[in-house]
Amino acid sequence: MMAGHDSFMTPRPGVARNLVSASRRYSRFVALAKRLLPVLAVGLLLLLVAWPRVDSMRQALRLPIPRLDVSGADDLQMVNARYSGVDRDNRPFVVTAAVARQKPKLDNLVTLDHPKGDLTTTGGSRIELSADTGFYQPQSQLLDLFGNVALFQDKGNEFHSASAHVDMAAGTGEGDDPITGRGPFGSVTAQGFRFLDRGDTIIFTGHATLEMVPRERHDP
Repeated sequence: MMAGHDSFMTPRPGVARNLVSASRRYSRFVALAKRLLPVLAVGLLLLLVAWPRVDSMRQALRLPIPRLDVSGADDLQMVNARYSGVDRDNRPFVVTAAVARQKPKLDNLVTLDHPKGDLTTTGGSRIELSADTGFYQPQSQLLDLFGNVALFQDKGNEFHSASAHVDMAAGTGEGDDPITGRGPFGSVTAQGFRFLDRGDTIIFTGHATLEMVPRERHDP
């Protein structure tokens, strides 16, 4: 019978080399960490001390967000506006303005600055209307004029009033404010007016005064 004795196992050479290599890597990591941790600690401490100044500089450099005024975005604006069409007899007319403004929700109402309306009369002459401001309804072709309303005929007549309502499609117009006019015929004042046939016929309403220019007589 064999007597018992103490014994131990010797690791194989390959396993021993791996253990030694891992131990060396861990030692290098510990040594590096000992050097870096103090540096990181000092860096964090300096950042905490300097952070209020850094934050104030960041706030100062922050670009302000521009505020856009969209109050005028509800209006569509067109410079040197021009509206053309034809009347019920297929004759052309034109409405122009220095500036036209239209609200998207009111597509059939345009406000006009310094509007003008041009028509060709039934007799072939031309009539022009102008004013300081006005409204135009493109679908119904109605033109309303306000302020220093002037009506010019190419035959030399001109008339002035404070307002006028013109149906461009029908070639008719009217005004209930006092009107004055002059031309080769003489001068006229009235409480209102109407015109028909695209301006070939003008009717003065209310109390009207007409001063005729006498025609020169030519003796044979």
